[in-house]
Amino acid sequence: MRLFAWFLLGLVLRCIGLGTLPPWTDECATLVFSLGNSFLEVPLNEFISPQQLLEPLQRSSTAGLGDVWQHLMSESTHPPLYFLLNHLWLQGFPQEQLLWASRAFSALWGALTIPALYGLAKRSFASETVAQFAAALMALSPLGIFLAQEARHYTLAILLAIASFYAFTLAIESLIHSHSPARQWLWGWTFLWIVVNGLGIAVHYFFGLVPLIQGLVLGKHWLQGWLHEPIPRTAKPWRGVGVAAVGTAVTGLVWLPVWGRFADSDLTDWVTDGDLGVFPPLGRTILWLVSMVLMAPLDALVFPLWWIVITGLVLLFILWKLWQLLEVFAPHHPPQSRIWLEVCLVGLFLFLGITYLTGNDLTLAPRFFFPLLPVVILILASGLESAWKRQPKHVYILAGIALLGSLSVVTNFSYLQHHRGDRLAQVIRQTSDVPVVLATTHKHHGQTGRLQSIAWDLAKFNFPHPQMFLLAHPKPSYYPTDILAQELQNIPPPFDVWYINFHAHKLGDRGGQFDANEPIGQRVPRHQLPKINGYRYDLVRYR
Repeated sequence: MRLFAWFLLGLVLRCIGLGTLPPWTDECATLVFSLGNSFLEVPLNEFISPQQLLEPLQRSSTAGLGDVWQHLMSESTHPPLYFLLNHLWLQGFPQEQLLWASRAFSALWGALTIPALYGLAKRSFASETVAQFAAALMALSPLGIFLAQEARHYTLAILLAIASFYAFTLAIESLIHSHSPARQWLWGWTFLWIVVNGLGIAVHYFFGLVPLIQGLVLGKHWLQGWLHEPIPRTAKPWRGVGVAAVGTAVTGLVWLPVWGRFADSDLTDWVTDGDLGVFPPLGRTILWLVSMVLMAPLDALVFPLWWIVITGLVLLFILWKLWQLLEVFAPHHPPQSRIWLEVCLVGLFLFLGITYLTGNDLTLAPRFFFPLLPVVILILASGLESAWKRQPKHVYILAGIALLGSLSVVTNFSYLQHHRGDRLAQVIRQTSDVPVVLATTHKHHGQTGRLQSIAWDLAKFNFPHPQMFLLAHPKPSYYPTDILAQELQNIPPPFDVWYINFHAHKLGDRGGQFDANEPIGQRVPRHQLPKINGYRYDLVRYR
C-alpha cells in the first residue's frame, strides 16, 4: 500500500503543469520525429509564416513507423526505439493534445521507475525499509521529475537502467553465495541482462555507460578473485557474466554504422564549444548529483542575487547535516552499500574521464547523468535505514525538504527548461505592436526548434500582429545578414525585427554587412531587454 502511495505521489508530481510551457528545442525534435515528419520540410533563406514553421509538428495521416525510422536516422543522432513507441502512443490523442501526450508518455515511464527501484532495492539489500526509502526518494527526486516532465526518452532509459542493475545484482548475488537461487537460473538472468542492455542502447546511446560501469566493477573483483569472500575465477556464474558482456557488446556494435554517420555531426558540436576548464565540470557534477535528491528555487533570471546566495548557503548546510546523518562510509554498512558506492565512483570517473580526456563535456547537461540516478538513490536509501532507527525526526525533515525541491521543479523555479521560448514570446507580445520578423541563423534543426517554441507560444496567446520567420542558412556565397536584408526589402515599415541567436559573422570576416538598400532601423539597447534562458537576442525597430 505504501509503495502504491509513493507511485501515486510520483505520478502526480510528474504530471503537474505538463501542458504549461511550449516545447523547447529537443522536445520539438521528439514531436517531429515521433510523428514521422521531417525538419527538411521547413523552407530556409526566405520569410515563412507561423503555419509553415509549425507544419512538422502537425500529425500526418500518411506517416507511419517507417517514416519515423527514416527521418530519425537521416536527421538525428538518437536511436529509434523511444520515438517508435511514442509514435504509437500519440495515435490515441488529438492534434491539440500532442505535446501534453508526449510529455505524459515520459511522465508515465518516470513514475514506473518508482516501483522498479523499490524492487531493485529489495533484492539488493533484502530490506523493506531500504526499498521503501528508495521508492520515496525516486518519487521526490528533482532530477527524476525534471526529466519526466519533458517529452524526451530519459525516463525510459532510467527504467531500463534499473532493470539492468537488477540483473547486475543477481550476478553479484550468485557470485557471493554458492546456494543463491540466482545460480539456479544463470542463463535466465544472463539473457535478461543482454536484452535489457540492448533495449537501453536502442533508447539512448549513453545507456552504454551502464553495462560499461557494471563491467568495470565486476572486472575489478574478478582480478582480485573475490567479492567479500574468495570466489574461484572459474566459478560457473562468471560464465554468465562473460556471456552477458559479449552479448551486450554485440547489441551495441550493431549501431556502429549509425555512429559513423554522425561522428562529426553539427548536432553534437555544443558539447565541445568553449573552454572546458578544470573546475566548472567538477562543480556541475556535484550540482547534478545533489539535485538528484535536493533542489531549491535558484532561477537567477527571476530571483535576486541575495536570494540565490542565501538559498545556496542553506542548501550547503542541509547537505552537511545530511552527510552527518547518513554516515555513508561507516564500517557497519552492509557489503551491498560498498558495491553501489563502487558503481557510483566508477561512473563518476567515467563521466569526468570522458570530459577531460576527449573534450566532450558530459557535465553540461544534467540529463546525461541519468545512468547514475538510481545508484545515488540506492546509496542514500541504505544510509537512511540506520538514520531512521536513530533519528527518525531528521528523516521526516529531509522528506519535507525534498518535497519542496520537487515543487520548485514543477513550478519552473529550478531546473529550467534549456530554452525558454515562452519568456521570449512574452517579451515580444509586450514590446511589439506592429508586424514582427523573427530571424535566426540556421545550422541544423536545433535552431528550427527554437523558433518553433516561440511561434507555438505566440499562437497559444493569439498574438494579433502578422509574423514572419527566417531561418538564414549561410553559404560561402552569401551571409545571413545578406539574406535578411534582401527579404526585408519586400516588406514596408512599420515592423520589428527580432534577431534571435543570429550570428552574422559565421562564414567570414566581412562582418555580414546589410545591403545598402536595407531600411534604416533603430536598435533597442540590449540592457533594456530582459535576459532569457537559452536565447541571445536583439530588437531593431523599423518605422
